[in-house]
Amino acid sequence: MQNFDASPLQSIQLFPDQARARLDQGAILIDVREPEEYAQARIPDSTLLPMSELQQRLGEIPRDQEVIIYCRSGNRSGQVVDFLRERLGYTNVYNLAGGIIAWYRRSLPVDTSPVEAAYRTVRYENVSVAEAQQRLSANSVTLVDVREPYEFTGGHLPGAVNIPLQTIPGRLAELQAAESLMLVCATGNRSAIAADWLMQQGLSKVANVEGGTVAWARHGLLLEM
Repeated sequence: MQNFDASPLQSIQLFPDQARARLDQGAILIDVREPEEYAQARIPDSTLLPMSELQQRLGEIPRDQEVIIYCRSGNRSGQVVDFLRERLGYTNVYNLAGGIIAWYRRSLPVDTSPVEAAYRTVRYENVSVAEAQQRLSANSVTLVDVREPYEFTGGHLPGAVNIPLQTIPGRLAELQAAESLMLVCATGNRSAIAADWLMQQGLSKVANVEGGTVAWARHGLLLEM
């Protein structure tokens, strides 16, 4: 199992004007934000490939053409570029420095026309913070936090059990015994990787909390310490 949000940002970056010039020369543009973000505003002619779907849709990222990847601020897209370059050997991918925010601040075009955007290929269920809270209140799921122990002790969703991502294969039997699983991490990326892997092992009721612990806290919900 690979965790593409663990390494420090070392991505090769392009600033907005540089990226615009490369796009004019035929580079393609990929947006790794979540569908609801993409639906609100996007750089024209970009393709949505949510970060949580990356491993299932790698075939959509060409190796024979320049690819510029962006998110809101350049953080998530930087992680994706690092993963593609360092782990998979891509040499043609670049991070848009500052993301769509920097693009907009350079007065470059942003498309805000209404579009429908959704997750495409994930086999697990993505649930909102509100839905996660409802399921926890009903005691209908086993909640697993796949972050590292030091992250978990800094604050976690109530009732969560800490099983770090890299240890999940060794605890598969324990997870298979749960009637229904809901996974969470910091932002929903590591838990998405775990959810997809568990589905591959034959588990049928697996959900991922969109936005993770960060989104939970932003909604004003309490964390256990």
